[in-house]
Amino acid sequence: MSLKVKILLVLNLLLCAAMAMSYLSPKIDPQEHWIFSFFGLMYPIFVLLQLGFMAIWLFTDLKMALIPLATIAVGYQNLSHYFAFHGKSLNKDPHDISVVSFNISNALEAYDRQTDRKAEKLAKMEAFLKRFGDEDVICMQEVGAYASDLIKKNFKHYQIHKFSKGAVILSRHKMIKKGQIEFGTRTNSCLWADVVIDTDTLRIYSIHLQSNRITDVTNEVLNTDGFDQDKTWDGILNIVKRYRYHHKARSVQAKIVKEHISLSPYPVLVCGDFNDVPMSYTYHHMQEGLVDAYKTKGSGLGSTFNGKIPFLRIDYILAHPSLKVSKFNVIRENYSDHFPIAALYSLPKV
Repeated sequence: MSLKVKILLVLNLLLCAAMAMSYLSPKIDPQEHWIFSFFGLMYPIFVLLQLGFMAIWLFTDLKMALIPLATIAVGYQNLSHYFAFHGKSLNKDPHDISVVSFNISNALEAYDRQTDRKAEKLAKMEAFLKRFGDEDVICMQEVGAYASDLIKKNFKHYQIHKFSKGAVILSRHKMIKKGQIEFGTRTNSCLWADVVIDTDTLRIYSIHLQSNRITDVTNEVLNTDGFDQDKTWDGILNIVKRYRYHHKARSVQAKIVKEHISLSPYPVLVCGDFNDVPMSYTYHHMQEGLVDAYKTKGSGLGSTFNGKIPFLRIDYILAHPSLKVSKFNVIRENYSDHFPIAALYSLPKV
């Protein structure tokens, strides 16, 4: 075995070890061992790197190609978190319940300091929002004062559940009870509402879990030339520290929400920005006992973050198994740093 092949083998085995840690990430509470969550975050990148090694081995040593192939195969079920192959159509049946979740980022895409440009952007945003004017339930996150005014203007025929923080629930149907789950933070929040649809009642959650607050730092790192610069490595260290701290906070918040869900007298629909990937403890804990609409009826790449960090699926619609999802779509249009997601459900059969 040549030195070159030995080096490639060692690198591939190290990648296999990292990938094995990503497989453990959903099972391990970051309150106890946070480092596994970092490897879970990197899972899609690990898959691409393994495919790269597989291609290399095919031209150097065919038997070695079994190493990356076996590593991917061991966790093949995780691929469905990121790549799905179902129909995209969202044509609505009269008996379906349509649900949209959208982190609107306070409608910053509709704002500009220049009056003329602001008017143009505002008109585009309003036209986009009006496309959701006949949905049954709309859950939004990061709704500040500016976005709140837009919502009130464009969804006058909706009941709106909103407190001082960013989560909002809009419904064309009657809300008979509603409340808030307090996280003890200034911006992250969870609202819930019991919504009567025909003769059924659903409990709807709109969630915005702890933000990583790394987007600006990440963009600075990506825009810095050369990895030998102190500024770049300081930025990377800052990203890791922030991710560690905020991932632990999300773990606590997920447990609080899940406890509240367990007490619901009605089937639940959970919508929102979890700020965490499917290969995470947060998602695993939130999704347990519920059905992920994307995994059931999504199509193509499931990423929902509209930024420079690739492959991030951090927005979800989860539902009680009695609610049957028929369609799901990621609406890839640039009106926030998140893409809206939409799903259609049928009510439980009586």
